[in-house]
Amino acid sequence: MPALPKGMKPRYVHVIDAVWHINEPNGQDTGTARVGDVSAFLGVTTPSITKLVGEMAALGLVVKHADATDRRAVTLTLAERGLDIRHIYVEEYHAHLSQLLGGLTLDQCETTVRTLTEALRLMQQDANNR
Repeated sequence: MPALPKGMKPRYVHVIDAVWHINEPNGQDTGTARVGDVSAFLGVTTPSITKLVGEMAALGLVVKHADATDRRAVTLTLAERGLDIRHIYVEEYHAHLSQLLGGLTLDQCETTVRTLTEALRLMQQDANNR
């Protein structure tokens, strides 16, 4: 992945991608993503996402919109800069990986999935035993 711009945290890219995916069914101009949706999508706490979203809004990556029906609620859309970041660090990066890994056989992919699944199971088992 190319180096992130100065001041850009890797977590911002994850939040940007989550907002994009949540908004995608209604289009990127309609903010349906809420902070709670983003935290659920990423599997992290809402307070941590709230803090990141505040930082990201200040950097011009996301736009916060007041909900017309609930003034306490906020929906999110990606600012132009956020869309640009997603294009570079998600779309182009995934396209590069696809090209790079495109020569793997189906058998190699299935073996990798089985190996990673088993490694995850063992790590979860170990965490549960602690």
